[in-house]
Amino acid sequence: MKIGDLGYPAEFLELFEGKDFNLYPHQEEAIRRFQEGNNVVVSVPTAAGKSLVAYSAIYETFKRGLRSIYIVPLKALASEKYSELSRLEKIGIKVALSIGDYDKSPSFIKNYDVIVCTSEKADSLLHHDPAIADELGLVVADEVHLLGDEGRGPKLEMVISTIKYVNPGIRIVALSATISNIAEVADWLGSSIVNSDFRPVPLKPGIIYRKKIVNMDGEEEKLKGEDEVIEIVNSHLAKGGQTLIFVNSRKRSEDYAKRIALAIDQNLIMKNIDFFPEKGETDRYEETLKSMVQNGVSFHHAGLSSETRTRIEKGFKDGLLKVLVATPTLAAGVNLPARVVLIRDLTRYSNGYSQFLPNMEIQQMLGRAGRPQYDSEGYAYLYAASKTSFDMAKTYLSTDPEPVKSGIFQDSLLRFNVLGIISMGIATSKEGIMDFFSNTFAGKTQKMVEEKKIEGILDFLHENEFIKNTMGIYSVTQFGKTVSDLYIDPKTALILRDYFNKKHSEILALYTICTTPDVLNFRANREEAEGIMEYFMNNNIILETEEEVCSGKTAMVLMDWINEVPMNRISEKYNIGPGDIQAKVSSCDWISYSLARISSMYKAEIRRDLENLNYRIKEGVREEIIALTMIAGIGRVRARRLFASGLKTVEEVSKSTPELISLIPGFSTRLAQETIKNSRRIAGRISA
Repeated sequence: MKIGDLGYPAEFLELFEGKDFNLYPHQEEAIRRFQEGNNVVVSVPTAAGKSLVAYSAIYETFKRGLRSIYIVPLKALASEKYSELSRLEKIGIKVALSIGDYDKSPSFIKNYDVIVCTSEKADSLLHHDPAIADELGLVVADEVHLLGDEGRGPKLEMVISTIKYVNPGIRIVALSATISNIAEVADWLGSSIVNSDFRPVPLKPGIIYRKKIVNMDGEEEKLKGEDEVIEIVNSHLAKGGQTLIFVNSRKRSEDYAKRIALAIDQNLIMKNIDFFPEKGETDRYEETLKSMVQNGVSFHHAGLSSETRTRIEKGFKDGLLKVLVATPTLAAGVNLPARVVLIRDLTRYSNGYSQFLPNMEIQQMLGRAGRPQYDSEGYAYLYAASKTSFDMAKTYLSTDPEPVKSGIFQDSLLRFNVLGIISMGIATSKEGIMDFFSNTFAGKTQKMVEEKKIEGILDFLHENEFIKNTMGIYSVTQFGKTVSDLYIDPKTALILRDYFNKKHSEILALYTICTTPDVLNFRANREEAEGIMEYFMNNNIILETEEEVCSGKTAMVLMDWINEVPMNRISEKYNIGPGDIQAKVSSCDWISYSLARISSMYKAEIRRDLENLNYRIKEGVREEIIALTMIAGIGRVRARRLFASGLKTVEEVSKSTPELISLIPGFSTRLAQETIKNSRRIAGRISA
């Protein structure tokens, strides 16, 4: 059966570059079952065409006049999926991407047929208005095996549970990698299972051990080179194949990439690669990467800035880079296949000792091997440094990943979710809340809901004025509603509320933000601790515990950031990556926004100051150039250059000339023209 046989408009094929092709058996079965009225869980390996099933279901739902929500685990994946689904607009299906602020009203949903979002964003939309669940005809849960992920799983579980609870007739398509308890997931979702081990590109697994590649059938291939990994890289490179290598730390990724860059066969590499056009701020990794990419090699980890990571990913996708050495975070992110995937490290340090990686994580990495439409087979290698590692590698290759288990009853998540349930009006009594949780994945698989925990959470929320209790019926206070809408941990809200009992100062506000459970702080070593404690003592803040010192370090990073210290200098000063700074700015941006929102209830006179502080955290600027950064295309570096050249207000920029502005470093004539045009759009609004 071909896609064209489904009876969809020709434009539907735009999702697949306009080509008609035969469906795989599992695709045909899943589509048929959905058309027959069943919910479907599709459990197949990576790159086996799961998305087609979802796209078909979206079109079927659109034909019924109903909306779909497409839930993915990461913003990068949401953007990727949105880009694909936007092609459906040719047949009248309007698609929206929703990954922004958590307190945005969900009213925009009525203007679209498909909403693509992360689990967190979907959950926040429901917090604002659970009735949007009634607007939906279909939920697509991508990567549903991540229900077992400690960080992302509980959010996905709550979203699906809430939508099902509010709208029991909702249709569900869940897309999953292979997991051992897929039947439990399907039972919870009320879905039929479409299971297959089919891969469009066959996988050739092997274990690198003692100068040999050991295949699963026991066959051995001897390796002659001094370094087995480099020999494999060069061997596949000679045949036009790219290699993706996973290691267990940032330092390892950098060191290993340097080593490979020096040993790679230079005759097979395209030279004069430029990934680093002129931009506002330099990256501490940039010089190292510039020389490395000329050898067709790069590293990839979360310490790199988001812009640099994007350039590297594109370079690998476009075939300019031949070898990428990455930490496992890449496997959970963008779709980046390679002919060869090699897991160099099977362990990582956790809680002070070395542990083998979960099988699920290993399979996610190995699943990247083999590029559909390009490779006839993919090569998946595990490197075993010892007999113990060799035995574990055999286990990885011969068994299914661990069963998915719920983490929804963690204390921090439970207090957050119970407040959300009451705020949404989904359940307003202890019995109703218990009933809700009995219908979650945890409730279905653990067969019991932790009543004592829920009672304790209700007492906590009541004692701290998040909720009211009227004869056993719970409702939110204004404070509780605000906190639920802001989508923050109630304990974070208490810390923010307590701030209004203190004398406001910039550093105290930053430190307070960094003491909340919603902010994961930078670690501080002993050498740093003394200087951090002294800095805060000089600001009348006493730090006593290791945790407080770490919060202090993060606050100092933010203080440098909002005072326009160059990112490179912050990176070197605190021994952190540009990506770490960006990630921290993102989380602290939202908490500082929440602090400003809550201030209107307790200390309205400082709200303006806190709003300015929030903007400064978001943009990394001093107060004097806030307005300049409101001009489209102008970040903190160019805004400071405009200010230093004498153009200190938006109005002054709007009255300037391209000839004058193009003399400022970083401004081409075209950018100068755009800057003037954009400044004129907002000059009147700001002056008003």
